[in-house]
Amino acid sequence: MSRCFPYPAAGLRGVQPMSARAGERSPFAVLGHPQYRLLFVGSTLAMVAFGMMNVVQGVVAFHITGRNSAVGFVSLGQGLAMLLLGPLGGALSDRISKRRLLLFAQGVIGAMFALIAILILSGAVTIILLAAAALVMGCMFAIMGPARQAWIGDLLDGDQLTAGVALQQLMMNATRIVGPLLAGLLIATEAFGTGGTYLVMAVVFAGVVGSLALMAPAPPRKKARPTSVASDITEGLRYIAHNSEVRLLTLTFLGVVLSGFSYQTIMPGYLVNELGHPSSQLGLIFGTTAAGGIVTTLILAGRRDGGDTRPLMFAFGVVLAAGLFLLSIAPGFLTALGIAVVVGVGSSGFQMLNNVNLMQRADPRFFGRVMAVTMMAFGVNNIAAYPVGVLADGIGERATMAFLAALCLAIVAAGFAASRFVRREHPVPEAEPATT
Repeated sequence: MSRCFPYPAAGLRGVQPMSARAGERSPFAVLGHPQYRLLFVGSTLAMVAFGMMNVVQGVVAFHITGRNSAVGFVSLGQGLAMLLLGPLGGALSDRISKRRLLLFAQGVIGAMFALIAILILSGAVTIILLAAAALVMGCMFAIMGPARQAWIGDLLDGDQLTAGVALQQLMMNATRIVGPLLAGLLIATEAFGTGGTYLVMAVVFAGVVGSLALMAPAPPRKKARPTSVASDITEGLRYIAHNSEVRLLTLTFLGVVLSGFSYQTIMPGYLVNELGHPSSQLGLIFGTTAAGGIVTTLILAGRRDGGDTRPLMFAFGVVLAAGLFLLSIAPGFLTALGIAVVVGVGSSGFQMLNNVNLMQRADPRFFGRVMAVTMMAFGVNNIAAYPVGVLADGIGERATMAFLAALCLAIVAAGFAASRFVRREHPVPEAEPATT
């Protein structure tokens, strides 16, 4: 499958395709691409801040009310924004400069971190204000996510694309260790607390914007004739609906994220109510989960067999469901830490292989819109956080965790069964033509 490289040849001077270097297996070699390197640095800083946010936002919400539903309520607006604006973000990333989109979205996110810090330090923070800030950030995530992921597809091709996605996933798992641990350390430090932690996140995002400003603009793909945003959104949704492989991958990803990733909402309450540990130790749980993901990503990044990886992707989904069930019956904190590694292995392996399969099978003209649909899965996940929190308040965190595990397993099994039919229907991946 061909890819469009939006940068002049001079910008790529000295960068050799990975396929030209026989035996090269390290995903780090792709950092020789100067534009990808800058994008990777900005992504790394952003993911450190997001890893910190996953901890401090839940801690602040739980401390204000003492209820799991409050943690879910804060995520509700963020999820609605990501779900409703996701198609718009994908269409915009295929129409206008991705650099311009990212500069705007990430600048607003940094400003929101600074605003929440001021509210906490002044004692004016409330659940409503925290949820309102999350709503604004959800709007920015809807723009930022598809543009960043699609930009990788524009920059890289072939083995470089696989390595770039693998390195991105590796970075995400590494920052899921660094971010939560850093947040936990800052929250526990009297000089910082939750307000100081948000200030640090704002400073980190200043670095994100700075690295992105150094990148060359990524022009949108040229169209044969001018189209409206609405028609681009419709065209993208029609493409996904009519391509059975892309449709199955996106629907399965949506289901697994909705079921298998929702456990994060109830983790503060799980630590306090079930394990008798303070919610500030949430960073240790998330960090251990990310450690399992790092090992998995490194192993997957070295695979070069070129075969169908969908069965392996579904196998990782089963591992995720098993890890959640084991977590629901964990007798103590140390056992839960060990099981968190299994959860990290399953979630990271499934997410990485799903992304690689999507970008290998989708038409490059629809990268932004296809990635937007996968990003919408996290919006649905944030929306589901509220009912999941309410359920945990009603039946307990352990029972809720077991329910999520069963639901995740059922979705993975259904996706695997459907993939057998799709493989018979379309034995060779093919991109469908754009509707005009």
